[in-house]
Amino acid sequence: MGATSGLNPQQRELIAIGASIGGNCLPCLRYHFAEAVNAGCTIEEIEEAINVAQVVKQRPINDINKLAADLLARERQITYSAHPSQENA
Repeated sequence: MGATSGLNPQQRELIAIGASIGGNCLPCLRYHFAEAVNAGCTIEEIEEAINVAQVVKQRPINDINKLAADLLARERQITYSAHPSQENA
């Protein structure tokens, strides 16, 4: 995995699980999940890493969905203000 750091193998694999989820890399997740187990991570630790990654990954999804809804609402307001007869169409 390259140069050594202050992280132990368990920490590196838990981080790699999060990065795999963030990067949508299925083979990476399979690999790092197995490596985390082999490094001695508990299922609870792995689950926490997965949960944190999912929360982080969900944020931009929520943001883009909100923007799309806001743009639609704004356009509807403009359209209906300009053409009130379309409101009931």
